[in-house]
Amino acid sequence: MVSLQVVNQTCMLYRFLKFIIGYAVELYFKEVQLRNEDRVPPSGPVIFLPNHRSAFMDPIVVAVFLNRKVHFLARGESFKNPVMANILGKLNVIPIYRKEYSPDEIHKNDEIFKLCFGLLEQQGALVIFPEGASQTKPVLLPLKTGAARIALGAEAKNDFKLGVTLVPVGINYTNPHHFQGKLFLNFGQSMVAADYKSQYENDPIEASHSLTKHIEEELKRRIVVVDESRWYDLTDKVEQIVHSDINRFIENKNLDHSEWYMARKDIAGAIDYFRKEKQEILEGIELRVKQYFSIIDILNLNEESLNPLGKKQKSRWKFAQPIYFSLGFPLFLIGFVLHFLPFYLTNFLSRLVVKRSDFIGSITLVIGLLLFSINGFLFTCWVYKLTNLITAVIFFFLLAPLGLFSFRYLAKLKARWNQLQLWLIGNRKKILIKKLAEDKEELLKIFKSAHDDYLVKEQSK
Repeated sequence: MVSLQVVNQTCMLYRFLKFIIGYAVELYFKEVQLRNEDRVPPSGPVIFLPNHRSAFMDPIVVAVFLNRKVHFLARGESFKNPVMANILGKLNVIPIYRKEYSPDEIHKNDEIFKLCFGLLEQQGALVIFPEGASQTKPVLLPLKTGAARIALGAEAKNDFKLGVTLVPVGINYTNPHHFQGKLFLNFGQSMVAADYKSQYENDPIEASHSLTKHIEEELKRRIVVVDESRWYDLTDKVEQIVHSDINRFIENKNLDHSEWYMARKDIAGAIDYFRKEKQEILEGIELRVKQYFSIIDILNLNEESLNPLGKKQKSRWKFAQPIYFSLGFPLFLIGFVLHFLPFYLTNFLSRLVVKRSDFIGSITLVIGLLLFSINGFLFTCWVYKLTNLITAVIFFFLLAPLGLFSFRYLAKLKARWNQLQLWLIGNRKKILIKKLAEDKEELLKIFKSAHDDYLVKEQSK
């Protein structure tokens, strides 16, 4: 059993890994943005409550971007191996047991709750994933009451004078399993556990459910949620189409990641609104989107390469493309040669090891961190033997930027190739490509009309 003395020890391993993995996270994501980070209490007892979309990736990003030492509650099954239990303990992870998986150990939760009370009494911070399990779909699973019970239990033990706050954390990814995706952490309004004092004294169970309901409502405001599984695919496809002309859907033209997140959230909200109020219209949109993508698939096109009718490529980038590709090619080639082996092995080993889709991103991050570190160390040693210490140090610090440049260069090269394919097909099937562009333009107009209808409805609430 984990003791309070153990979890309070300042652990060099935790601090070292937070620094190293923090650097890896900054490289893994193309953009990282935090909203309402001023809602994170700099001190005092607090429980952070994130949604759970990507297994280990979620606790990693929470630990990296919270400027506080935190302790995590994780499923007790991970502690069955003594070696793993020792490592997790050093990383501030505390086991919690679930009756559906560990019925014989559920009694240990009484001690775990007492341990959490002690951490909060010492002004500590806990991270609890209230869904109790991770999944990759745009949903919020029914929340467990454990977080509310811990917060209220700690307050009751201290005559509701402890000052425990609960902060929902919306974790949003463009795709947590793809290198160079985007991450957006959206902190919700904090809740004060002591506000539930009178309700708790009358009925502790009802108070726990009431606080949990409040957490759920606040968390849903911070993430993209699609309430029915039937509409997952339509939501994804609408996002793909809208992405090509996002300016139509937002008022602020100074785009940043949070604006794109708001557009995605509006898409999900609009689909949910039409599902409830005008399902026949939504089914018509669904049919048109399916027809559009079926032609895209038949022609083996990349949807992003197809502009809506009349939408032209930015002239400055069109002029700069040849210069970028010609001058950037030597740097791309160097970066490609230096990083090809760890990049290939990371993808290969991730596919080989991962059995559950929600683990892909976190396992890829950890394997990549290990392999790229070994690769960088070996190349740096080789450069040091051939030259001198100063050259080796410069080379070491240039490795990561070179790798990122090569990856982005290759992505732009693929996009250019997709445009070339479209042009070649267009020369043979001009009428079909023109029809696709017209369909895309018409779909964007339909989405815009539906989006405006939804916003009017929201503003009238």
